[in-house]
Amino acid sequence: MCGAFETINNPFTNSITEALGVPEVESRGIRAPASMIQIVTEDENDRYLEDAKWWLLLGADGKPNYKYATFNSRYDKLYTSSLTKGAFRTSRCLIPASGFIEGQSVGQSDGKNKQYHHITSERGAVALAGIYKQYQVDGEVLTTASVITCPGNPKFEQIHRKSIPLMLDIDDESLVDRWLDPTMTDSESFRHLLTNKINVNLVATPTVGARDMTPRGEPVLIEADR
Repeated sequence: MCGAFETINNPFTNSITEALGVPEVESRGIRAPASMIQIVTEDENDRYLEDAKWWLLLGADGKPNYKYATFNSRYDKLYTSSLTKGAFRTSRCLIPASGFIEGQSVGQSDGKNKQYHHITSERGAVALAGIYKQYQVDGEVLTTASVITCPGNPKFEQIHRKSIPLMLDIDDESLVDRWLDPTMTDSESFRHLLTNKINVNLVATPTVGARDMTPRGEPVLIEADR
């Protein structure tokens, strides 16, 4: 994942939050790393839609530690990294999004010529899977979050070949319940999700840029891996 997703309050994102039993998301447009996002969490009492900084690791000053790029968490580090393994056991979240933006170089790999795509599900929104942490900053609790990324999928070869974000099928209520349940500490039970499998039908639309969602071509259906 290249580091951008979009959040718009519309019937599509509302269908996700309604299924999760939380309030509707706010329209915040395109979100970049270290910006404030909204995530769905759960404790022993209820589920919540709460604000979070999209950068898992903070410094002593309560600001993102830019020495490490922790807005994403790689699938192969979740069980070994001291930063992520505890959160993956007890602090998993979902991030409702209208879609996410991927970009990669085309032609010469000098990064100057990039093609961007806006990707969403057939239902018009996605539930990105992530982990979160909580810090005490100036006497207040600050929540941070990171999107889990998985190996690249051949269907994304022309979109973003290196990796894909983990997306849960919101209609799989049993999986969603287990994912958000903080008492479900057997993280091994989620290992089967950390592959390059695409869990929902997606629609990828070429765009003018990373922040300009003007279509640059026809949308393409990317079918889920069965």
